[in-house]
Amino acid sequence: MQLIFIDDSGQQSPPREHLGELASVGAVMFPEDQVAAYSRQIAELRTELGMPASEEFKWNSSKGSFMAGAGGEVVKRTRRRMLEIAANCGVSTAVVIWDRGQIGWPKARVAREILGYLYERIEMHLESREERGVVIADIPGGGNRDHTKWLAEALDLTTVGTTYVKPNRVVMPIVTAPSDHLPHLQLADLVTAATTAAVAGREAGVELVELLKPLARRNTHGYIGGAGLVLWPRSLTDLFYWVFGETHYVRNSVGYPIGPGSGFSHPGSLFSTSSGLPT
Repeated sequence: MQLIFIDDSGQQSPPREHLGELASVGAVMFPEDQVAAYSRQIAELRTELGMPASEEFKWNSSKGSFMAGAGGEVVKRTRRRMLEIAANCGVSTAVVIWDRGQIGWPKARVAREILGYLYERIEMHLESREERGVVIADIPGGGNRDHTKWLAEALDLTTVGTTYVKPNRVVMPIVTAPSDHLPHLQLADLVTAATTAAVAGREAGVELVELLKPLARRNTHGYIGGAGLVLWPRSLTDLFYWVFGETHYVRNSVGYPIGPGSGFSHPGSLFSTSSGLPT
């Protein structure tokens, strides 16, 4: 059995050229026997920091919170330590990022679409390990009405599935829980936000890439692209080279070289020759 925790994130104005507003959702997938181990180590980290038990680790800490006043270096070390603990606990991750600047669907429609993409990666992850899983999501913002609507839409995934994946491995409807009660949901917040920030070109995310890479799911060819990270639309494909250092993107079991001079480019590719960041 695996326990999967999911959360959403985004970037309003990415510094990376060509990108518009990014919407994202991500999952952290725990072997059942490591769920308690992760909680214990995070509790120890909290004690080391002197962080109140009532506060949660958030990518964007609330004004007046412990982490907001702890200073940048403490925040950086804490994020790194959380990712290291996750790696030691055998956590796998998957994140889906959608550029609304390229395909400007309404936010609600994008949210449904990327949740479906993420669900496919969760099912694939469980299938590859011949395991079952339960999915727990952070309670969505917007109040009870939006919460009820979100649950109804998520129910379709666990009863019908998607065009490409049937609900064979997730054993019950997606449930929600408050993130302040679950350090695993706080990890989902960190992984999703940091990955999105790295793709956006923000230093706070870029400096965590080397810790995010070992956690991300990989396909049978050993690449993160399309497995542990989905970028949509396909005009963003070359970012797997610029952000994660990948040399190929696999489609239909064929690996195509990406990045400068690769000769492989999706129609309208935005990053085939440049990272989109100042040099």
